Amino acid sequence: MAFVDLDDFLARARLRLDPVEGRERLPEGGDIEFLDATGIASIRPAAVLVGLIPRESGPTVLLTHRPETMATHAGQVAFPGGKVDPGDADEVEAALREAHEEVGVEPDKAELIARGAPYITGTAFRIVPVLATLPADFIARPDPLEVADVFETPLSFLMNADNHQRRSGHWRGQTRHYFEMPYEGHRIWGVTAGMIRALYERLYEAGEETET
Repeated sequence: MAFVDLDDFLARARLRLDPVEGRERLPEGGDIEFLDATGIASIRPAAVLVGLIPRESGPTVLLTHRPETMATHAGQVAFPGGKVDPGDADEVEAALREAHEEVGVEPDKAELIARGAPYITGTAFRIVPVLATLPADFIARPDPLEVADVFETPLSFLMNADNHQRRSGHWRGQTRHYFEMPYEGHRIWGVTAGMIRALYERLYEAGEETET
């Protein structure tokens, strides 16, 4: 896949992902009870904003580097986002709030597109990716306490399976498999790469029919 047309990508997202309308409110400030292999476990709800920017050179995706001081996923590449707070109505509101706090996204200027499938992490988070387009002239204003760096990656690069490298490593005594997508010195891997891969599979491997 040499080039990804943004309009086609958005049409696929609206057709194949969950809508942002009609969302149910999450438990007030509480964790979600999730049935895992060992029984019921508490999973903390979280959300990230997959910000798509229609640059003149082609659509890009907004990404950040987490500070090394973070308690979880320190130093890793991530979408803007975080835990769902008690005051958030749902994951969508949490993603917009966190993106505003971390990189200066104005919620009323983000056009919501769809929600991806929840991604369960090894650190007990249930992360919902929220897709939205940002203004073509968007300029990030990162909060240095929450973001070490901001960069953009072409959507065509991320939606190209040739760039999805399969890797494995040992974590907590077990062999873990993950995806890695190196881009211009940025190591996109782990949870973020997993969500990107899930979007790719849902949008481009689930059939070629789209609505226009």
